[in-house]
Amino acid sequence: MLSTMITTTLSILLFNLITLTSGFTIQPKTLPLTLTRLQAAPQSLEELLATPSTWDPIKNDLNTTPVFACANDQGQPLQYNVGSGPLAFFFLDIEAAKEELQKAKDDTKLEGLMLVPFPLGEVFEMGAKQMALIVPSAESIMAAGAPDGMDPVGQQVPLFGCMDLVENREDGSLNVPLFMSMGEAQEAMDMAMEGVGEEDKQKFRVTIIPLAGAVQMQASSGGEKSFTYVPSRSSVDYLRSMQ
Repeated sequence: MLSTMITTTLSILLFNLITLTSGFTIQPKTLPLTLTRLQAAPQSLEELLATPSTWDPIKNDLNTTPVFACANDQGQPLQYNVGSGPLAFFFLDIEAAKEELQKAKDDTKLEGLMLVPFPLGEVFEMGAKQMALIVPSAESIMAAGAPDGMDPVGQQVPLFGCMDLVENREDGSLNVPLFMSMGEAQEAMDMAMEGVGEEDKQKFRVTIIPLAGAVQMQASSGGEKSFTYVPSRSSVDYLRSMQ
């Protein structure tokens, strides 16, 4: 059932996502951003991005998850002036993205502003080049241990999954689904544990992995480990509403 759900979800996303080929639009305002932890990527990130044979499969896995940016009527993401220079903000939480869109409309008075989905892999690569910032949901950083009310802007993106929930692929590699929320990861694990005794269930738990750490694990596994990055239901529902 989990495999069917993932396959259906990913096919919808791949149909809807667009690429970052249309450029950017500068939004003339300064945000109180002081930290960009997206730079906490693997130590050999530059080398990884320069090695297509290793990076491209990881990028393709990431690209099945959407992130949302406020964009003009040409689909160009707005950029924000921050301490390190202009950055485009991409939100994993569709509700936070909607709130940001309304703020942008109120602040800039630009016509035709809208939310546009982009592939996570492309945006991660842009973030490594200090051109973009991925903003996790407030709920996800709280589940990862952040205090209530902490601003998710500038925080690492936490991912959630059970490392024992593994799909053995025909090529011998291992695949683990990683979720954008603790709740959806727990649901998937509970579903996989149906019929398992309570004592055995205690042996399994959801692990929290930063996005950059997941990329590092894939890059260092030599192709033996991969992840399915499962988008949140709210993101999938929003994409469906756009069809």
